[in-house]
Amino acid sequence: MGRSIGPNIQSVLSSLNLTTITIPAGETIYSQAFSLKEGEYFALAYKAGSAGAVDLTIDLQQSHKLPTTEGADEAAYVVPESASAVHTNLADTDWHSESLSPVAMPYARLMIVSGAGVANTLQAKLSKQESL
Repeated sequence: MGRSIGPNIQSVLSSLNLTTITIPAGETIYSQAFSLKEGEYFALAYKAGSAGAVDLTIDLQQSHKLPTTEGADEAAYVVPESASAVHTNLADTDWHSESLSPVAMPYARLMIVSGAGVANTLQAKLSKQESL
């Protein structure tokens, strides 16, 4: 039986290495990819911000490789067919925490879609319990 360490917490970064991800009105933004290797249990804490209405949908995309270009749409990154959205129609600025159940792929990133008429922001923290 392996030994567990953690949970370890890491910020989910924008493609520009910022801890706050900006999502322009009506657009889709991708976070920087992060490793799921060695992880056994995962959770995501997140908080939206806005100067107006918040309306975000957050999905976990996964892949077998790192993206060619961080922040760009890429065919190798998909939402697993067995997965549900992390949060649909997020409409507040409270902290939320969700358990994640990724499929057995080594990399993931957040796909964040804004349905609002104004720019929104998102801060997210990945919690990962590792098994050695």
